Amino acid sequence: MSEIPARHVFIYAALALAGHYFPRHDEDGQVLAPFHEASFFATRKPQAWERWQDLSFEERRRIADVMSLAPAELADAKAFAVAAKALLGALDDVGDDASEANRAVVRPFVLAGRVPSRADAARPHVGGDLLDYVDRITARFRRPSTRPQPPDFAGPGVWQTRKVYVTGEGWVHGKLTIPTYPDFAAAPDHSVLPTVSTASYTPEIGPTVKELLDLSELIQRRYEREADRYLYGTLSRLFNALRCAESDSAVEVLRLIAGQTQILNAPTGTGKTVLVRVLASWFAVQGLRIMLVVPDVKATLSTAWEISADLEFLHREGELSHPASCVPLMSPNRRQERARKHAALIREDPHAPGEWGKRGLRDIDNLAYSCAQPRFLDTAGTYPAGQENCFSLERDNGYFACPWLPTCDKYAPVYAACGAAVVVTNHHNFVDGNLQVGLVLDGRPTRGVSVREFGLRTCHAVVIDEIDQFQHTVIDKCATHVVLHSRRPWTSAPQKFDIDAKKLPIRVETSLVNPVSHVRLMAEFLLLSICQGALHLTTADDEQTMNRRSTQHNAGWRLAHSRDRELIELLFPGVVAEGENIPSDLYAKLDSLLPARYGVTNPFAGADLETDLAWDDVRQALDALAAPRGNDFLDLVKLELHDFLTDIVPDARRRSRAINLLVVRGYLKELDAALSMLRDHVQLLRHSGLSSANSLLEAVHPRAVNSVLPLGMLGRAITGYRVTGLDNRERDAELSAQNISGDPHTYVSELGGLVALLTARIERPVVGLSATAYFPQAVREHVHAPVAWWMTDAQARSIVAESHKITYGPGHALMGEAIRISGTHPAGKSAALVELGTRLYEKIAQKIEKLRRKDPDRARVILTANSYEQCAYLALGLTRAKGFNHRVCVAVPSDDPNRHAKYLPPASLAQPVTPEQFEDFPASGDILIAPLAVIARGLNIVVATRSAVQSIYLCTRPPLTIDEPAWMYGSINAAGISALPSGGSADPVEALRVAGEEAWQQLGLVLRSPTQFSAMTHTLQEQVIAGMLVDLIQLAGRARRGGTDMNLHLVDYAFQDETWSSDLMTIIKRIHSRWPPEVQQRMNDLYGEALGAFLSYAGIDPNRI
Repeated sequence: MSEIPARHVFIYAALALAGHYFPRHDEDGQVLAPFHEASFFATRKPQAWERWQDLSFEERRRIADVMSLAPAELADAKAFAVAAKALLGALDDVGDDASEANRAVVRPFVLAGRVPSRADAARPHVGGDLLDYVDRITARFRRPSTRPQPPDFAGPGVWQTRKVYVTGEGWVHGKLTIPTYPDFAAAPDHSVLPTVSTASYTPEIGPTVKELLDLSELIQRRYEREADRYLYGTLSRLFNALRCAESDSAVEVLRLIAGQTQILNAPTGTGKTVLVRVLASWFAVQGLRIMLVVPDVKATLSTAWEISADLEFLHREGELSHPASCVPLMSPNRRQERARKHAALIREDPHAPGEWGKRGLRDIDNLAYSCAQPRFLDTAGTYPAGQENCFSLERDNGYFACPWLPTCDKYAPVYAACGAAVVVTNHHNFVDGNLQVGLVLDGRPTRGVSVREFGLRTCHAVVIDEIDQFQHTVIDKCATHVVLHSRRPWTSAPQKFDIDAKKLPIRVETSLVNPVSHVRLMAEFLLLSICQGALHLTTADDEQTMNRRSTQHNAGWRLAHSRDRELIELLFPGVVAEGENIPSDLYAKLDSLLPARYGVTNPFAGADLETDLAWDDVRQALDALAAPRGNDFLDLVKLELHDFLTDIVPDARRRSRAINLLVVRGYLKELDAALSMLRDHVQLLRHSGLSSANSLLEAVHPRAVNSVLPLGMLGRAITGYRVTGLDNRERDAELSAQNISGDPHTYVSELGGLVALLTARIERPVVGLSATAYFPQAVREHVHAPVAWWMTDAQARSIVAESHKITYGPGHALMGEAIRISGTHPAGKSAALVELGTRLYEKIAQKIEKLRRKDPDRARVILTANSYEQCAYLALGLTRAKGFNHRVCVAVPSDDPNRHAKYLPPASLAQPVTPEQFEDFPASGDILIAPLAVIARGLNIVVATRSAVQSIYLCTRPPLTIDEPAWMYGSINAAGISALPSGGSADPVEALRVAGEEAWQQLGLVLRSPTQFSAMTHTLQEQVIAGMLVDLIQLAGRARRGGTDMNLHLVDYAFQDETWSSDLMTIIKRIHSRWPPEVQQRMNDLYGEALGAFLSYAGIDPNRI
C-alpha cells in the first residue's frame, strides 16, 4: 500500500489540530475542524496565537512537526480550503452513477454541510483522539531513516576528480590514485565519523549571580598581573546595575528559559563579554554544553582562546573533574585564505624566526590545514584551497568521500566540537553554515547537518553576542543574488548552468532545456535592449528625468509589479484618485494583458477588456515578445502599441512611457515565472555535484532562513531586478536578480522556540546580548523578543554629541561654504574629502593636546568615512595641513592592502593598517581613520582596561538608502511583525491577514518613495536614521570601554543641512514624537544617558521622558 503524500498528511494533521484547538460544533453538537483556522498551521508564525506560550512542550513540538510538512502556499486560508475540499472529495462524482471506487473511499474527515463545494469545515472520523491521530500519521516523518546518509568513503584505487574552473588556470580536473597501506587495504566505514548525541531537554537553566561571581574570582587567579584580574570587578558592577523584567530588585538568578529568545541589553564596555566568558565556564562545570555565537571569525578565535585557557585552569584547580575543551567552529571553505591573511600580519622577531607567539597559536593553528591529496593527484592545474575533492571522488557514476577525512586538519574542528563543552562560531556560519562532514548522530550516520542544527540539537543553550547585528545578517541571508546575463563572459548563472547541464543524462537535460533557455532569452534580450536605449527599467515624463543619462534611467531595483500604479494611471486615467488604493480588478486587467500559457488558465484573461479589440491587439503584441520564434519584434511591437493605444493615451510622451512600462513589465513577469520553474527543476539536482546547479538553486531558493520559515509577512517571495555597468556597457553591462523570502524577524525571536523545534525537535534557551537590540524604528536591528535583563546607562554625560561646520578655506572656489560630503557629486567628493581633512586637522590637534594634559592614556581620536577610498583622501588632507605633526594610521582592506595606494599619503606620514591591526593602534598612532561599517562594533582599542580613544569624528554621513533589497525586505517584514497584536490573538489567521496587509502597504510605500534621502517619505527617512543611530551608539562604544566618557563630533555638513528638513536634528525630533509614552519610558530605561546625548543634540530635554 502506497504511503499518503506529505501534502495530504499535512492537511489531515492541520484539520485534526484545528478540531482540537479551534473546534466548532454542528447542530448535533459534533466537533468540526474549520478550514480557516487549520491554515494557521502552515504559516509558521506562532507569535500570532495567544495560546502558543501556554501550551506544553510536547504540544508545541507536535504542532511544529505538522508545520514542518506544510507547503508554503497553504498558509493562505482560501488556498487551504480549496486543497482540503478537493482532498476530501468535493470534486468527486457522488451521484447515482458514481464509480464504486469513489463510493468506497473512506476518509478521516468528512466535509460538513449539505453542499460539499461550499463546506468551510470538516467532521473528524479518525477513530479516537485527534492529537493521537496527528502523532500516528506524522510518525513516519520522524524516523531517523528519512535523513540522508553520508557518502561512502573511497578506498584504494584510481578515482576521478571533479572539474572546476580556476581563474588564471582554466579548467582543473584529473584523477587521484589512493595507495594501499598495511593498515589501509579497504575503505573505512561510517564508524570513523564524529559521534554526537542530542542533548537532553532542559526547560530552565538557572546560574545564580553568586555562582558566576565566585567562578569569575577563581578564573582571574590564573593571571599574575593585578591589572589582568578584572573579571570579578567587572562582573560585580554589571550585576549591581542589572535589572530584570520579573523584579525591580537586583538580579539574583539568570533564568535561561527554553523556547524563548531572551535579550540582555547593556551599554558597550559594561561587562557583557566577561559575562559570556564566565557563563561558558559555568556550563562546563555543570556538565552542560553551550554554543557561543559571536560576530566574526576574529571574535571566534579570541573568545575560544580565552575560554580554553579558563577551562584548563579550572581543571588544574580541581573545579572541573574532567578536562573540558572549547572549540572554534568555522566554515572550512575559506580557512586557508584567512590563515594566509593572518600570517601576513605577524611581525617576526628577527632573533626568533618562526616563533609567532600568541597569534600563531590562537589564529594560524586554528585556521591553517594541509591536504594529503596533492601528492597522489594527476591533474591539469591545481585545486584552490577550500575546493579540495573532499566529497567528490567519482567512480561508476557515484561520488565518494576522501578516506583521509577523519585525520584531516580541515575537519578536525568538527570532530573536536562533538566532544567539547563550549563551541564558538560566528554569525554567518551559524545562519548559513554546514558541517559538510557526516556525523554519527544519535547512533545513526547522517549527512547535511547545519551548524544551526548542531548547536540547537547538541548544546543545552545558545548565547548570541551582538544579536541585533546577528538579525542584520539573517535579513541579508534572505536576499540572494544571481547574475542573469552579463557582457563579461562566463559570469551569468544560466549560461554556466546551460553548459554544465551537458554532463547530465539526456532525460534530465531535456527537462531543463525550456526553463533555462527561456530565462536566457528573456534576460539577454532585456539587457541588450536596455544597453541600446530601446527600453528603460525606470522612466518618467518630468523635465528632470528627461535630462538624465541612460545609466540613471536604469538605476535601482525594479520588481515586476513595482510600477503597476503608474501604469494603471496611464492606461485607465481618472479611475483612481490620488492617494486612493487601487482596486484589485485593475490589477487583474493588467495581468489579463500577459501572454497566455498553454494549458494554464489565466483567471484574469479578458477581464472587462473583451469589448475593446485594442486590448486584444495589445495582448497579441506582448505575446510576440515572449515567444519571438527567432525574430526581433521589439521595434515593430512598440510601433503597433503606439497605434493601438493612441485613443487611450493621446499624449505621445505619456504613451511612450506606458509602452515602456508595459513591455518591461512583460519581460519581468516572464522572468519571474521562468525562474520559478527553473528553481523547481534544479531542486532535483542539489546533490548532483554541479556547482552551477547549487549556486543557481541557492540564488533563486535561499536555504538559510527559507528552509525553516519560507514565508515572510508578505506571504510570498519577491524578486527584484537591476541593471549595472552601463558606464562601460560593451564590457560591464549586467542584469541581476535578487530573490528575497523567509521571515528573518521571526527566525531571531523564535530561534529557541519554533525554529529549534523545526530544526531539531527540541526547545533551547537562547540569550542575545547587545547594547542596541531594542530600537523600534530600526527595522533591521530591532529584535522582536522580550528584553529580559537590562542595564541603564546612568553615567552622566557619558556621550556628548556635537556638530561642527567646517568650511572651505582661503583660495578655494567655495571659500566660506560648509563642506558637505554626503550628497556631493562623485566627481567632486574626493577633493571635498581632502579639503575636509586639511581644514579639520586644527581642531583635532587642539583636541589631542588637551587630552594629553588631562588624560594622556586616551589622547587619541578616530575619524570615520564610508569606504577605504574615502579614508585615503581624508588621510591625504590631514597630512597636507599646516603644522601637521601627529601619527596617523589609515585603514586599508585586508584582502588587498594596496587597492587604494595611489590615493594614500606616504607611509612615513600615514601608516596603513588592516582591521586586524586596529587593536594595536594605541601603540603606534594618535589618529585612526577607518570606515564606519568596519569599526563600529566589536573592537577593543584599549590601554589596560580603559578605552584608548576619547573622541570620534564622523567625517561622512553614512549611506542612507532604501533601494538595497535587504533593507527593503527588512522594512517590509518589520512592518508586518509590528502589526501583530502583543501576546497574540484568539484568531491568529485574521491577525496575520491584517499584518500581511501592513507589509504590503509598506512595500508600496518603499516602491513609491523617491530614493534620494532629502526627498524620501518621512517614515522611511526615520527608519534609515534610526538604523544610523544604532550604528552611532555602537560606534560611541569604541570610546567607552572601562566606563570612560566620549565625544561624538558630526562633521559632514549633510548632518546639519536644513534645506529639505532632512537634517539629523529634525528627524530625531520626528522619531521621538512618534514614540508612545511606554516606548519613551522603555528607551530611557535601556539607554539612559546615551539616548539623552542624541535628544539633547536635537534640542529635546531628556528629563521630559
